[in-house]
Amino acid sequence: MVFLTAVRYDGADAAVAYHGGDTDKYLGEVDGLDAPLLMHLAEEDEFISKAAQAEIKAALAKIPNTAVFSYPGLIHAFSRHNGAHYNAAAAALANHRTSEFLHQQLR
Repeated sequence: MVFLTAVRYDGADAAVAYHGGDTDKYLGEVDGLDAPLLMHLAEEDEFISKAAQAEIKAALAKIPNTAVFSYPGLIHAFSRHNGAHYNAAAAALANHRTSEFLHQQLR
């Protein structure tokens, strides 16, 4: 949803996607991405294959003001507080990166 909003809505100042499931299905629209975008991906995400993650990274690498961070050994929803797969250290790192990104983009 975050990716599609950033691609299809011209008014987005910045966007952050955690666990961007199905993003790979819409990469054909990546040229419409004008808003800065940060994405967090769990490398062992059971909903986003390694091939899909590689496609996402490759597509976004060509677009200015985008960044993708991967979190090794983690699975989907690692940053969801009190979730089954919550990882406090990785969630804190992702949240710190998000805070820095938004501060940089929205100041």
